[in-house]
Amino acid sequence: MTQSAIAVIGAGMIGAAHAFGYKVNIDRFSSRLDRLRLKTVCDGNGELAASMAASWGFETVAADWKDVLDDPEIGIVSICLPNFLHAEVTLAALAAGKHVICEKPLALDATTAGNIYAASKAASTVSATVFNYRRIPAVAAIQRLIGNGEIGDLVNALVQYESEYAADPDLPHSWRYERDRAGPGALLDLGTHAVDVARFLCGEVEEIAGAIATISVKQRFLPAGASIGHNHVELSTESRPVDNDDVMSALLRFRNGCQGTFLASRVAVGMGNSLTIAITGTKGAVRYSSRLPAQYEIARFDGSGQSPFAIVANSPALPFARLLPVPHDGVAIGYAEVFGFMIHEFLDAIAKGEPMTNGSILDGLRASEILDAIQQAADTNQPTTVKHAAA
Repeated sequence: MTQSAIAVIGAGMIGAAHAFGYKVNIDRFSSRLDRLRLKTVCDGNGELAASMAASWGFETVAADWKDVLDDPEIGIVSICLPNFLHAEVTLAALAAGKHVICEKPLALDATTAGNIYAASKAASTVSATVFNYRRIPAVAAIQRLIGNGEIGDLVNALVQYESEYAADPDLPHSWRYERDRAGPGALLDLGTHAVDVARFLCGEVEEIAGAIATISVKQRFLPAGASIGHNHVELSTESRPVDNDDVMSALLRFRNGCQGTFLASRVAVGMGNSLTIAITGTKGAVRYSSRLPAQYEIARFDGSGQSPFAIVANSPALPFARLLPVPHDGVAIGYAEVFGFMIHEFLDAIAKGEPMTNGSILDGLRASEILDAIQQAADTNQPTTVKHAAA
């Protein structure tokens, strides 16, 4: 039987989100997963690993992810590394017989994501891609009502992810600004979430009718020392060019006939970290903003020429409410709590011995295929068909 000790590989800001997700769920699964516990934090930065281990109650730290995969007690692994390391470590974790959940993007390109998907099908363990925005109760509720036909046939969709983290030209250069290591910039880093939400709500994307990429901050100075996440640090006098996009926009055609407008920006001044959704159907429309996380809005066509939006607040009837400490009408849902919902689904799949279906490796592959097509459309200034590998 696969052991149930947990390791988080990567002690940056997103690694802490995974640690939180496990921490709030361990007692819920203690009777279903033997000796489930936080075992190891792994990071090349020993000080960072030790700090995260102390904060969340991990037993040990490691500097090399290969040592984590060699540990026979560790059966559950979260991969929270820079984009260019996701594929290598995920493939190795699957080969080592671990249950694995990998941060988005699954890979830098669809070909590599396809290799991971093939490995996941051959493995006997549970595997998943991190698509936490599917677990926002309002977003999950919108998906349910669209599936029930409550707004009719889908006509058009707007999905955009706008962040401000790279708007400051004085932030240091890092792997995020190098196409060789990060892949596309805002498109891959943020657009992966927007693309997955678009698929989750509106179905498969068949074509990219057009796309435009922009690099607005064309070079950045290297940090004088170590840097974490999007933090300001002392800068050196040496600079590097930015060679991946700060902004990417695209027009999408969905298989069901719906058309879509997509935007990913990491230089959206004033937007903080915002996911915006607006979907119109033949019977109504829905919209959601992560800036108002405790609600979504719905308008139903009534033939009057004016169909006002009504606010639907979070309530115990919405998805995931049973996992909340305060499942009360209108109480906002935090970013970390959504990670808790995701980890709960992951651990539940492990306990049941069933595949992860809501944010699977296949979902990661499908997102990669769409992202590749958006990048190709931007590079060629031509419409691009999304190439879907066989499932």
